[in-house]
Order: sequence, then structure tokens, then C-alpha cells
Amino acid sequence: MKAEIKLHLKAERYREALDLILAVRPGDDLALIDYAAAQLDKIPPALLAARAPTAKRLAILGGATAHFLVPLIRLFAARRGLNVTVYESDYGLFEQEIWSDSAALHEFAPDVIHFHVTSHNLPFAPFASAPAALVHEQAQRFGNLYRAAVDRFRCAVVTNNFETEGARPYGALDGTSPGTRNAMIRALNDALARALPAQVYVNDIEHLSAVCGKARWADARLWNETKTAVSFECQPFYADRLAAMLAALFGKSKKCLVLDLDNTLWGGVIGDDGLHGIRLGAGQPEGEAFHHFQAYVKALKERGVLLAVASKNEPENALAAFREHADMILKESDISCFVVNWDPKDGSMRQIAKVLNIGLDSLVFFDDNPVERQLVRQAVPEVTVIDVPEDPSLYVQALDDANLFDTVSVTEEDRERTAALQQNQAREVFEAQTSNYDDFLRQLQMRAFVEPITESNLARVTQLVNKTNQFNLTTRRMTEAEVRALVEDGAAYTATTRLDDRFGSNGLISVVMGRVSDGVLVIDNWLMSCRVLKRGVEAMEMERLLAFCRQRSVDRIVGRYLPTSKNKLVERHYADLGFTEIAGDGPGTTWHFNVAEQSLLRAHHIAVEGA
Repeated sequence: MKAEIKLHLKAERYREALDLILAVRPGDDLALIDYAAAQLDKIPPALLAARAPTAKRLAILGGATAHFLVPLIRLFAARRGLNVTVYESDYGLFEQEIWSDSAALHEFAPDVIHFHVTSHNLPFAPFASAPAALVHEQAQRFGNLYRAAVDRFRCAVVTNNFETEGARPYGALDGTSPGTRNAMIRALNDALARALPAQVYVNDIEHLSAVCGKARWADARLWNETKTAVSFECQPFYADRLAAMLAALFGKSKKCLVLDLDNTLWGGVIGDDGLHGIRLGAGQPEGEAFHHFQAYVKALKERGVLLAVASKNEPENALAAFREHADMILKESDISCFVVNWDPKDGSMRQIAKVLNIGLDSLVFFDDNPVERQLVRQAVPEVTVIDVPEDPSLYVQALDDANLFDTVSVTEEDRERTAALQQNQAREVFEAQTSNYDDFLRQLQMRAFVEPITESNLARVTQLVNKTNQFNLTTRRMTEAEVRALVEDGAAYTATTRLDDRFGSNGLISVVMGRVSDGVLVIDNWLMSCRVLKRGVEAMEMERLLAFCRQRSVDRIVGRYLPTSKNKLVERHYADLGFTEIAGDGPGTTWHFNVAEQSLLRAHHIAVEGA
């Protein structure tokens, strides 16, 4: 592949070169990874921006040298749609940069600060007689540092925890005595995890170093010569793990796992082997492998990942396994969309995306058949396709190593996402049975609960800001720290809406954010979950805006629409609410509403509670 990249670059076939560069994975040959990362700077900026459209600024403050990591981080971030510009502090200045209120760092204006700290930065001796006091001291040191970073630079912070070391001078006591160095490292990790503020996220290098292998993780000579804490062999995995966290922060994680059935969720072909002939469950090694894989997939579903099925099969055979097989961990209710037929699977991907109302780029396809995988790669390149190993015992590792569903928080809406989709399907059936749409809305018995952004809903608001694409007027992405800073602004207007109806709760589905200045309310962001489109929520929210303006003697509301490839749906949002377009000043449009002279043009059927 290295030779192919070089040929494409020499011939100025940059698109083809970029396709190959972004196909490189952390487990590939190290020379190829390093070469691909170095060539990223040769790609025309406009082309890279098209493939990685979310531009972010990452400051790396190093307790160890990060120089060799930077190009790898940029490469693996680009694979996830992030175009990252990096600020790198000098070695060892990770504390000074914060406590000195670094002018250079302020000028860089990071979206994220990453503390590249390691156990080398801890003063723990091989053994301590009073370990609890030492652990508390270091927890205070790092906890205060991270809080100061958030407060002073108003951005998200991603910090490493600390890796335990392979060397154990106290031998077996390392696992039982609280005074050993590794025991203190473990205690410090636990203390920090309990005490960190919400906008500080942990890059778990203790886990990653164990997965990579403690003997491989560190290179003593490399540390002595360059103060590089992670071996060259393991740096790609570090960079990819960090890139996955950045993707999660900015709404780039995948949303749905699409699964094949035969030889993917169970062994054998259910149409040929019958319900009781498939291999699944205890007592047979292959059956246990599929059982473990289903347990892992079930855990993904329970924390908010959508599950779908794309199988070439007879529907009654496929459903029989979910309904009747005693060893199935996944049940029919866990699957948000079944597409079971004999058609090519690229069509199944499109159908699943349409039913779930998400983009093709939100899908991850897991199928044991390499022919099917290649078909999907070629026909729908937006879908991420997992290279599934032949041995089902390795399925969990293959999916886990991909880091595609990483998350920085799990909300109640995440846990209930599959149930919410099923409720929505019930609403659609009810709508089809109603004589007209206005009657449907009236009989839906909608109730809205409106409140400002608060600490209790901050995580969900940040999720919506970073994941909503279609009903999103500006598609401005914000970290939790940035949302909190807006809330703390005395001139801010914030409103969130939870919507319930006769079928259940839709959860927190809409956010409006703005600022008041000189008698004008400027809307910074207005977004809404697409599952409640055309239910009158935007008209209800406009009522709240007008009430706010009249209470505060605000004369005018100004909103911006910035078009993207996905938000054409709302290009007439402001016009439909009675706003008037004024002269544009770029790719978008600007709209204003005179509070004194204009009135709301649209009615709704939503009962409102709250502020």
C-alpha cells in the first residue's frame, strides 16, 4: 500500500491517495502507519476538509514527549472525520502551561486539552509506609490541575490515567500490599476517577497498556534517550484510542451496529440446520464463542448503541432463533430494525438508515462473509465495515478494538433508545389509523416540559449538540465545557424540551441557545431530534422565545441558518415561523423577527409545563 500511496501522490491523484491513507489501521505495519501519517500534510487542505469536515484544535501537554504521537493522532482522527490542528508543549511543562496561564496556549484557543501524563510523572517510591497520604496528595495535585485547565481555558480536558508497571520489586506483594508503587498507582486512578469534574474525561491507558502487554508498552531505552513513554510499537494504538475519545466528544461515534445472523450471531445456517441445529451456548466451544459475542453486543445496546439485522434468510427462520432458542442472549426486542430477505446487502444498509433516520455513515456492518463485506464497502462506502476474523472466539476483540462506539457519557435517553424507537413505530401505526394529521396530533396528547440547561441535563444537551445533523440550524459543535460556559453567561437564553405523549417519553429532544445584547436576542443554536419532526415543537418553542423577549424588553430576535450537506430540512425554518430574511453575509442566511410588530403564525397541540 505504501507504494500505491506514493504513486498516487506523484501523479497528483490526491483523492485516491487519501482513500488509502485513511484506510490504514493501528494494527498495520508500523512503517506503513508512519508513512501514511507523514503524507497527510501533502493532501490539499480542501480535500482533507471534505473527508474530515470537523476542524478542532487539540493542545497536548506532555509529561512525556509526544512528538512522535502527533502525526499518528492526526491520522487516526482524520479517519473519524476530525481535522485536528495540534499544539504541543515542551516536555515536562504540562503543569507550568496551566499554572502560568500560558499566553501561547490562550492564543491557540484549544477545543480540547490532552494531558499526556504517565506513571513517570508520579513521585511514588517502590514502597511507602503511609501510602494513603501520598495517594491523596497526588490526587489533589492532578485534580486541581485539571479543574484549573477547564476553568482557565474553557474547553474539554482528556487526561490519561496512570499505567501500572511491569517491574515488581516486591514480587507477589505487588497485588496485596497497599504500599507498593503499583498499588498506589491503582489507588490514585480510583481516586481521580471518583473526583474529576464532569468535563474532564479519562483516556484509560492503564487498560490499553494491559491489552497491548506491559512488556511491549514501554521501551526503557526510548524513555532514557527521548523521554518517550510509549513504545513505537504501541503508539498507533494510543493515538487511535485518543482519536476515538475525540470523536465521541464531537459526535463522531457510530450509532448503529448492523449484524448478519448465520455464522455471525450463531454457528451454522438456520435454514439448513434448523432451530436446534445451530451452534450456540454452553457445552460446545464454538457455541460459547457466539454466546460471548452476543453478550458483548447486548452490553452495547444497553448503553445506547442501536442494533439492526441485515441477513439473507427467510424471515420466519431468522425470527425463530430470537423468539424460541433458549441460548439466545439477544432478543427480538433488542433489535431496532430487521431487514431479512435475499436482496444485496447494500440495499439493506440504505433501508436500515432510512428506518432509523440516521446517516449511512452512522452504521457499522459486522458479517462473517468477506464477499458481503466487500460488496457493502464498494456500494455504500459511507458504512464502516469490520474485518471479521474467521474464528468467532475473536469476534469480541475485533469489534472492541475498532473503538467505533466510544462514548464519554451515558444518559437515560441512551439506555432507552431502542424502546424509544419502538414507541415511535407505534406512533406511526396510530398516525396511519387517524383520519387526518391534525387529529393525530391532537389525539397524541403531547406534553412538553421546558427548562433551562442545568447540570442534570448538561450531558444530554451536549450529546444533542454534537450528534444532531438534520434539524440543526448552525451545526455548531460544542464541548460540555463550552455549553457550561454559555449557561454561566448572565446574558444567555437557554431552553431544553422533553416531550411526552400517550405512547411514552421521547426524552430531551430539543435545545435552543442564544444571547441577549442591546435589546436583541441572537440565536446561537437551535436543534431538535428528528424523531419529533412536524409535531409543533418549534412553534411551541417560538412561543417561549416571544414570552422571554417580552419579559426582558427584547425588541428583536435574530437567527442564522448555515447550510450543510445534511440540514437542508430546516432551510425555511425561520421563514415558517414568520421571520424576515435580511442580507446574507456568506454561505448562510440571516433572519430577524420584530417582537413588537409580528406575532406567531403557527398553532400547535402541545400542553406546556415548566419555565
